[in-house]
Amino acid sequence: MKATALAILGGAALLALHPRGAVAGACSVLSYTFQPDCLGASAGGACVFDPNHPDFGPQIAVWVGSADGSRFVDTLMATNAVAIHGIGNRPGTWNLGSGPRFPYGRRQMALPIWAHARGVLYDLVAMNDGMEDELTNHVDSSSPEPYFCRPMLPSEIVDAITCPSGQFRSAKGLLDATAPQSYYPPRADLFDFGGAPCMPLVQYPGSCSPGDSAQYFVLNDVDTVAAATPPYGAPYTGSWIIPGDLPDGDYALSVEVGKEFDPNAANQHPTEVSALDLQYYAGYGQSGNVGQPSVLFQVPFTVGAGSIGTRVATGAMAGYGDWSGATGDLLPPDATIASDPGSGEGRLLLVDGPNGPARVSISIDACPTVDCTLNPSPTPLPVSFTATATDTGSGVTLTILQSSEGGKAVLGYEARYAILAGSTGAIDPSSFPAWTPTGTIPVGPPGSQTAIEVDALSPQSSYAVGIRATGVCGTSPIAYQRFATPARRFTQLSGCFIATAAFGSDLAPEIKRLRGLRDAATARSAVARTAVDLYYRASPPLAGAIRRSDTARALVRAAVRTLTLTRSLSAPTR
Repeated sequence: MKATALAILGGAALLALHPRGAVAGACSVLSYTFQPDCLGASAGGACVFDPNHPDFGPQIAVWVGSADGSRFVDTLMATNAVAIHGIGNRPGTWNLGSGPRFPYGRRQMALPIWAHARGVLYDLVAMNDGMEDELTNHVDSSSPEPYFCRPMLPSEIVDAITCPSGQFRSAKGLLDATAPQSYYPPRADLFDFGGAPCMPLVQYPGSCSPGDSAQYFVLNDVDTVAAATPPYGAPYTGSWIIPGDLPDGDYALSVEVGKEFDPNAANQHPTEVSALDLQYYAGYGQSGNVGQPSVLFQVPFTVGAGSIGTRVATGAMAGYGDWSGATGDLLPPDATIASDPGSGEGRLLLVDGPNGPARVSISIDACPTVDCTLNPSPTPLPVSFTATATDTGSGVTLTILQSSEGGKAVLGYEARYAILAGSTGAIDPSSFPAWTPTGTIPVGPPGSQTAIEVDALSPQSSYAVGIRATGVCGTSPIAYQRFATPARRFTQLSGCFIATAAFGSDLAPEIKRLRGLRDAATARSAVARTAVDLYYRASPPLAGAIRRSDTARALVRAAVRTLTLTRSLSAPTR
């Protein structure tokens, strides 16, 4: 049975809410604060994206356990990629190339200390076609992809704002009960809203294969505590109401931080490239993504008399994890882990605080006093909050009115979004825990307006967002809002719009060869460069028409094959 959805406050699960009729003054709330840092931050602290050393943000898990490590209490938050999108347990070997929102390669090294501390096992997700070491060529056992993107060339990742494209299909995988089990849950975002059926690609009859994805949502039991990766440049604070039945004693709050593309001299691991990928897709997917292991920070605290007013912090890591993710061992700090900005121990910024420089700080305070007999739960959020899509189709701005509890500000909000199969498809509230959390909504005065951004959405797609408020006395009903993203302005990463529409994928071998011919021609001729520019300006509308016509797609495929074959045969031999 899937775990019951618990209210989310700043990315942390509220595990104990006051029963109706209680006067909420005896409870206590633990708050924790940290600030992620980016790789190679400039001298002024600004984060500048470097495609040669990409930083796609950290993966983070926060949990509470006994001080001696013998008892795991609960997960307070885990970032979306692990908790919702299943990067720890998905098809593909661990050492496949990576990139922004890359769909393949199980990253069991993402947060291994947390995963093993939980001790929950899941069946392994494997490639439908058995080709675990293939970066591409899975389209015949795939289905439309709502979140991840195709592999990219290093030169393309600077334009990753256009991801996802809405056209890419990925293999969702099969559960392999014969393989060793995984400590990570599968992705939870593949659920059916009862919308329109998938349209198979002409050349690939298996391009609507969902694999075993219908089971993943039920198996994933950490989606309820998922949270968006905290952005760089600002502190992140989460809160946890300490359960009333938690025994008095000594505990520790643990924060594990993992990051890809963070190698150093002591931690470099090779990237897998298959012979087929080398033949057709050399350069796709970034190498060197597996480097330094996850690092762990721990802050001790005590539950019991006198704990109100606790202020504790740590400025140093407690150790680091197994780089392979095979174990949950905590290795003691040593010189193999860097402390540069955004790297190793420096993945969390050392910030001056009341107790001195710290990377993780916690405080324990009394809950706000609210008479729950008069205020049984927070007032519902108005359903009239706005959703305004951007003109690139890559994001949306949500504007909400702040809720209240007894005339006071609420404790926090839970906001999640999901892509819908159609503009009129029913919203299933039972699937809400598997929707992707947005960034944290700051708490403000009741009735005031707050805007948040949700980025990297598919163009020309229907979405729903749900928001609910959490207070001392309970949680408000979820307020839902539908919105649609507009057509993206065509800054397609690979070009070849018409040919891509004809073949259904810009990773088809014919597209690869056509792209090579285009690049060779533009390198030799100014006329060719002008022609290609005109093609890019005129082809998107034609591509849309071709994509809707099987006959037109067949004619274009035949023309592309003839062109590429003729040019290949006429090329001089070496």
